Order: sequence, then C-alpha cells, then structure tokens
Amino acid sequence: MDESLSTKEMAWVLGRSPGSVLRMIRSGEIEGVRIAAGFRIPKAEALRVARERVEAERGRSLSDRELGRAIDEVISTNEERVR
Repeated sequence: MDESLSTKEMAWVLGRSPGSVLRMIRSGEIEGVRIAAGFRIPKAEALRVARERVEAERGRSLSDRELGRAIDEVISTNEERVR
C-alpha cells in the first residue's frame, strides 16, 4: 500500500464513486490532502475508513497488515479491469 491513495483508489476500496469520495472529503468524513491534481488520502486515513467499513459490515476486526493487503488487492484488481 502506498503512503496515500487517490480518490479513485479510495472509491474502489469503499465501493463508491470518486465523486462520492470527494464529497466525503469536503464534508470532513474522510481526511484528504489537497494537491495540485486534486486530493490524496493518507494511508492511516485509508486504514481507518476501511477498518470502520469492515467492522460495520462484517462485525470483525482486522490488523493494519490485513487491511493493507485487502486494500492493495482491491486496487490491483480494479487497475487490471481498467486496462
């Protein structure tokens, strides 16, 4: 997992659109860092949001390592589909 995710990558993790992620950043629901090309979501924030989603949907906890691997897998799978 990189040090930060794009709004597109975070959208893949959440199963939402990049526009939804952008709205979540603007509303303060997700922490995003403004860059010239848009926003990046720090790794720690991506892990926090993913952890909340997993716990809410599946009722179980995962370690940062497990979450990082799951995020990497989601991003990799979606990148392959885009190609």
